[in-house]
Amino acid sequence: MRIDAGASSDVGRLRPGNEDSFLVDDRLALYAVADGMGGHQGGEVASATAIEALRAAVAGGQALDAAITRANSAVFEKAATDSALTGMGTTLTAVAILGESTLLIGHVGDSRAYRIRDAALEQITEDHSLVEELVREGRLSPEEAKVHPRRSVITRTIGIDPDVQVDLYTVDARTGDRIVICSDGLTTMLADDEVLRIAQLDTDPRLAADHLVDAANEAGGEDNITVVVVDVLEAPPPGAPDPEVLALEGRARTPRPKAAPDLPTMPEPRRPKWRTFGGALMFVLPVVLIVGVGFGAVNWYAHHTYFVAFKGDDVVVYRGVPGGILGWQPTVETTTGLRRSKLTQDAIDSVKASGKGSLERAQQFVANLEAATTTTTTTTTSPSTTVPNPTTTRRSPPTTAKGGP
Repeated sequence: MRIDAGASSDVGRLRPGNEDSFLVDDRLALYAVADGMGGHQGGEVASATAIEALRAAVAGGQALDAAITRANSAVFEKAATDSALTGMGTTLTAVAILGESTLLIGHVGDSRAYRIRDAALEQITEDHSLVEELVREGRLSPEEAKVHPRRSVITRTIGIDPDVQVDLYTVDARTGDRIVICSDGLTTMLADDEVLRIAQLDTDPRLAADHLVDAANEAGGEDNITVVVVDVLEAPPPGAPDPEVLALEGRARTPRPKAAPDLPTMPEPRRPKWRTFGGALMFVLPVVLIVGVGFGAVNWYAHHTYFVAFKGDDVVVYRGVPGGILGWQPTVETTTGLRRSKLTQDAIDSVKASGKGSLERAQQFVANLEAATTTTTTTTTSPSTTVPNPTTTRRSPPTTAKGGP
């Protein structure tokens, strides 16, 4: 995949300093926006710390969600060393290249990632803010949310708690796609249709980012404004081989020859047996190789995939694919000690919808489940904690109001 990217950031017209930070690292194929909070000093330190920790973690080989978790720890630890930084935090939305035609987006807070494709704008991330959660629950309309007195309150933040839940989005990438990552200084000033119109004014991503920042300032510039624009210049066409597809088909497909007009039949000369056998071998060998590669890929996939599910009353971690795949049935990797009869209904539903992924992801899901179960058992004055899905999670830490002190 070939990428071009640009960024622009501005303090806006009302704030004394810029608490936003951004990352454009073409070497790592990593792009991010962080919107700090906790006063001018705290917000600026929080966003810069998160960005640097994210970059270092990805450069060190960590997966995107683990890198964002490391950024959370870095901000939390820095705040603990300086009383002037107590309570600082930041949003963080990051985009990384995953394979030849896929983008992975990690997200915490109310910064956003959009995709522009075929002249249409799609918001990929969901805001972790009080009003947006009320809108999703149907308790507020989008119009009411725009003027709500608590619209600046966010419900999930980097650096406020020692642990953080990261939303992950896997997005297919096509040639011509444009990804826009931005702080809410853009989206509180411009409606989505304006973001779409202005983002398409220039083919250069650097100029496109400048145009968006300028437009937000012209609309009032009430907050810091940061925009990163990522263009997909070239990506492989869709339809690349997938292990699960190969497993379902179980064979290689060969094109049918085109029909030819009927011609007078002529007796064919007899061919030596070695030529007949050689021709058949030349036809069969590629098919055997393709099927062999497909089975090998499925075997690797089945033995490097994990999921959390119930086995009777027990919560266990399975190695394999739910339901099995081409004869490879899932096996119990770990019995967690958790029991269905001790879980809340929300936790049970979360286990059923947990999905499949890496062993690290499954272990993190179990850790979250254990923590939520402990909280539910020991706390009588708070509602039950909803256990987040390890791919797209929903836990809400203490709300934090953005802006100056």
